[in-house]
Amino acid sequence: MNYYNLIFSNKWAYRLERHFIFWLAVFLYHFVRISFFYPPNHFLENAMPIFLGALIWGTLTNMIISYTIVYYLVPAFFVKKKYVLFATGVLLLFIIGFMFGILQAIANKQLSVAIGVISLNTFFKANTIRILGNPPLICGVLLSLKKIKDWYLKQNENKILARENAKAELQLLKAQIHPHFLFNTLNNIYFFILSEPAKAEDLVKKLENLLYYMISECTANTVSLSKEINMINDYFELEKIRYGDRLDVELKITGDYDDKMISPLLMIPFIENSFKHGTSKMLRDPWIKLFIQADEEMLHFTLANNKPVGKVFDKKNGIGLSNVKKRLAILHPEKHYLTIEPTENTFTINMQIPLEQENKLVKNIDAAIYDL
Repeated sequence: MNYYNLIFSNKWAYRLERHFIFWLAVFLYHFVRISFFYPPNHFLENAMPIFLGALIWGTLTNMIISYTIVYYLVPAFFVKKKYVLFATGVLLLFIIGFMFGILQAIANKQLSVAIGVISLNTFFKANTIRILGNPPLICGVLLSLKKIKDWYLKQNENKILARENAKAELQLLKAQIHPHFLFNTLNNIYFFILSEPAKAEDLVKKLENLLYYMISECTANTVSLSKEINMINDYFELEKIRYGDRLDVELKITGDYDDKMISPLLMIPFIENSFKHGTSKMLRDPWIKLFIQADEEMLHFTLANNKPVGKVFDKKNGIGLSNVKKRLAILHPEKHYLTIEPTENTFTINMQIPLEQENKLVKNIDAAIYDL
């Protein structure tokens, strides 16, 4: 049996089933309770009155009162803060129930034609217990179960919505990175088309490799760390061709990055930023240093470059950095480390990103799919 659907599904078949189970439990409770008022040795001969009492007063009356309050009076008046109308509706409902008890008593000849004082006193005691005792309790239980179910479904809906919003935002941020990266590289190609067409052809081939990687690989939530590092190496090769011997580059990649997975395109925006807004603005001796260390669970990323003295990055120049910050906050909340340290003539970034073992990641994905 699918217990989740039985409890939470809004399909009519499941709703009827769970309501039937609830009222069956209410009926059995009253049947057992009323049975105690009859001698055990006369149970069979009194079975019908017990059954009718549990069915009429224990189940049907409580069903009418509870459904009217829970599905009409509460949403129509109480939720809308029309408390006077809500209280009036509840009072009328209980008066109608009380009058129904009088009619039943008359039909069963429990009251004399003159309605004597003794029989009247006895009747009112029993009828008051019937109307003011069980219905509020059962109605409260039904309302509580409904509110707990609605609360759980709302929480689950909010989680799904938050996950979808985060996914949509990540896709948007990735889409913003692609044209930003492409714009910078096309500028480089344009420069060599005018001056050295042969080098421009080599640049186009490398750009083709980069675009293929971003289009085919980076649509996934995670990519192979080795492929990400290969893309960074290609990017550096593109920039070295542009700058030639004028640029001092120090690139050091250490650690075991085989069978490691990482969120795509988290490092390249910082590297783009360093070239475009740092070394490209230097008239003399531009330099850039990148150190990447892959540990068992973390990737350590340190990037430094020189920049013109007093150069301040404006908001437009910081689009790539802002995107990465947002992606890190969504992908690795409280699990990543990022510092940006500008000085008068240098710009340094230190970042740590969680890594996943490839086989571990597959197991986690399988487990997540199973839970869904």
